Amino acid sequence: MNMLRADRRSEAETPKSLLAAAAFALALAFGAAGNAQALEIVVPAYFYPGQNSPWARMTAAADDVPITAIMNPGNGPGGSKDNNYVSAVNAFRAAGGRVIGYVYSSYGSRPLAQVTADIDRYAQWYAIDGIFVDEMANTGPAERLNYYRSIYNHVKGLNPRWEVMGNPGTHTIEQYLTWPTADRLMVFENVGAAYPGYVPSPWNADYDSDRFVHLVHTEPSAANMAAALELAVQRSAGGIYVTDDVMNNPWNTLPTYWEAEVAAAAGINAEYQAADFNQDGAVDAADLERWSANAPLMTSGAFHRHGDANGDGAVDGGDLLIWQQQFAPAPATASSAVAGVPEPAACWLALAAAASCRRWRAERSRRRWRRRKRGFASQ
Repeated sequence: MNMLRADRRSEAETPKSLLAAAAFALALAFGAAGNAQALEIVVPAYFYPGQNSPWARMTAAADDVPITAIMNPGNGPGGSKDNNYVSAVNAFRAAGGRVIGYVYSSYGSRPLAQVTADIDRYAQWYAIDGIFVDEMANTGPAERLNYYRSIYNHVKGLNPRWEVMGNPGTHTIEQYLTWPTADRLMVFENVGAAYPGYVPSPWNADYDSDRFVHLVHTEPSAANMAAALELAVQRSAGGIYVTDDVMNNPWNTLPTYWEAEVAAAAGINAEYQAADFNQDGAVDAADLERWSANAPLMTSGAFHRHGDANGDGAVDGGDLLIWQQQFAPAPATASSAVAGVPEPAACWLALAAAASCRRWRAERSRRRWRRRKRGFASQ
């Protein structure tokens, strides 16, 4: 798509025990329910943000459905900062959208320094949420894996919360996620006629759906577009974009059925339980475990799979409240009826546990920094 040891045990156990107590208090009170999963529209926004630009239509839709826009000023960041892009990106993000910057890799043959220089320019010029790596090789060997891991590490070094989306555009190797070289992979990019017969790689099923994106172009039918969104859910792809735009550049405008696509995606999302973080069709203790693992760490830059139920980029008490609401009461039995309706204290216990974890992590970081400074002073 060119265009610790025993002396640390006491400080580590305290927050874990509080979170365990919170989980136990909430789990006593609730059962399990839920279905389906979230769907995000991932738009290759290769159109200029001038007057009457499709950027305005994207921004208007950003409050209705999750949207990630791939900005591409000039086959990358371009030669200089463009204030029209600054305004468009800022407005889109303020409306709830996410923006990642396009770079190309020539299937692993483009000099690494050129790729990282493009990434640095995005960081200097625009308020973005990550990087899109196009023309990603879809096989090994290890040299290519190392090449893409270097790009990944460079992005994370600039901002660890930035997403890296890689685009092999077809079936690829699992190592691109496990090394890692990307947070998400675009594993289908083809015409609409090819999408019904597409079969994902078997290993894709071992990962959360928000690790995979499908791009469908040259699809004239709005009915087929809606069917493609449903197929994406069935194929565990959390991101998709369908357009009636055609080659040679099917990404230079939004589809004529854009509003219908947004509505269809929003309809699918309305069916799923926001607190089903592992997307297994149930809101249960496993989802609480994910929230518990990430609540002390992810105050921004979080995805749904981390425990972000309300889409604000953080894993916090607001997400826990949603989990509590969606962890529906199980059918009453002689033993469970005694528990009755959960007390609000259970939720506050969990919130206090999360706050305690954050304080503990912050204090541990301060202690480490003080030790490090003493080490520097002695050198």
